[in-house]
Amino acid sequence: MSTTYQNHFIKLTIISIFIIITISTPSTSAQAAPAFKCTTKPTCKALVGYISPNKTTLSNIQKLFQVKTLRTLLGVNNLPPNTPSNYSVAVNSTVKIPFPCRCFNGTGVSNQVPKYKVVKNDGLYHIAAQVFSGLVTDQQIQSANGIKDLNLIIIGQDLWIPLPCSCDDVDGEKVVHYGHVVAAGSSVDKIASEFGTTPQTLMTVNDIKDPKDLIAGQVLDVPLRGLCFDFLDLF
Repeated sequence: MSTTYQNHFIKLTIISIFIIITISTPSTSAQAAPAFKCTTKPTCKALVGYISPNKTTLSNIQKLFQVKTLRTLLGVNNLPPNTPSNYSVAVNSTVKIPFPCRCFNGTGVSNQVPKYKVVKNDGLYHIAAQVFSGLVTDQQIQSANGIKDLNLIIIGQDLWIPLPCSCDDVDGEKVVHYGHVVAAGSSVDKIASEFGTTPQTLMTVNDIKDPKDLIAGQVLDVPLRGLCFDFLDLF
């Protein structure tokens, strides 16, 4: 094999390895960052659906999201008021999380909560995708906290997790906006049926042109009506 051919082969190998590493490097930025439209009210109460990545308890979830009282968490999840704080939450279970929403520049985010303290071996991708089940992206956490280097965070550092939300009325009606993580195999029709809304409303609120554009893992803005307002007096 000639020296020229060897050099050419080595260069191609290095380039191929670089491409594989680049494609394989995880980043939630590949998934569209959740951004809910919010243009009419400055603040409100909102919900997101947290999918627990492991078996845990209501107490741990309350602490993770800084929900002020267990009663609030129980109320929004239709659990009896005497449910204990050590109530077991199974892996992949969805728990509704209430939080205050603040709107600015046409979009809404949680009002400086929750705050997450960085631990050893943490990374922004891990925090976004695993700890907070894809409700935000690593780049959103980076931007919200003014972090210059996506890969440089410090143990003990407090990070604001900017959950998506909205305060807008929908079709002239007051609603509570719920951030729903789309499951694999789901559809606009299925989600609309589950939450008592219409496919057209979901598509309009989320700027979806074609229902086939729905993506697994996408955080969908689902406007809830009616009995969902019962939780407003709880926090």
